[in-house]
Amino acid sequence: MRIDTEAGWLQHETAVSWGWSEETGVYALAQAANALAAAGAGCMGMEVQIMFPPHADHAKIYAMERCIRKICRERGIELRGTKLIQCPLYAAPAVTVSGIGYLPGRAEQTDARAGEEIVLVKWAGMEGMLKILDEREEELRQRFAPVFISQIRSYRDEIFAAAELETAREMKVPAVRQITDGGILAALWKLAKETGMGIEADMKRMSILQETIEVCEHYRLNPYQMTSAGSFLMLTEDGKALADALERKKIRASVIGRLTAGNDKLIHNGEDIRYIDRPAPDEIYKLFMGGKNDGRDEKSNIKVFGEEQQS
Repeated sequence: MRIDTEAGWLQHETAVSWGWSEETGVYALAQAANALAAAGAGCMGMEVQIMFPPHADHAKIYAMERCIRKICRERGIELRGTKLIQCPLYAAPAVTVSGIGYLPGRAEQTDARAGEEIVLVKWAGMEGMLKILDEREEELRQRFAPVFISQIRSYRDEIFAAAELETAREMKVPAVRQITDGGILAALWKLAKETGMGIEADMKRMSILQETIEVCEHYRLNPYQMTSAGSFLMLTEDGKALADALERKKIRASVIGRLTAGNDKLIHNGEDIRYIDRPAPDEIYKLFMGGKNDGRDEKSNIKVFGEEQQS
């Protein structure tokens, strides 16, 4: 939410993350901090609320809070307050992070135009992969080698954005959207709605980590419908120039599509062309519904994972 003032404007962002891991709140913190940075607003502070069920181990809840405080200290984020609330309506802890930022001057509005290219920065489903490891590490260790688990962990810092957003500002990218709840398919659908344009995207150009593919195959989840804080969609007239600038900083980027006139939201997967439906619930929620699933519900947009693309 944006609030205009005489001196400038305030940007308010809220993010929620569910889970039992001590790291749960860090994902919400990253989403909120990244959203403020993507809007060009300097973070003035964050507030945290942890809602948890009566049967929760209080030691774990306090560990969640300590983890948030630790990350805030390390990243220079002012934590203005935390609140812990026990609620019998919750089946798992939910961490809500609210942040506010400020940017002097008036907010600029840029109209999107047909033909502008869409650049995916980093990878689809990355954050979801990390969350699955946090929640199901014991199970994953029975299936995968220790080096595979370590490789997943190596992406943890990627959920916080810095150089990629700095590059976007340098190149005057008019629109930056973080990939959060519902994954890249939801982000594309929302981008189309916000711009009032249609979209054509190519699934085979969407970068996805091999680790994400294997973890999602194990639990039969669709990685393209999984949250990915720290990954972004950026709109620009010259997608290749932006992708090249990011790649020079060793940030994965690829042109995956473009805006089109009209309302059609199309995604290509080889010879197959499908419409992008309204966002479905994030696949990560299935971890809290018990057991594996076949990854096919009536709201699923796309069941196939597509080809693996190396980082």
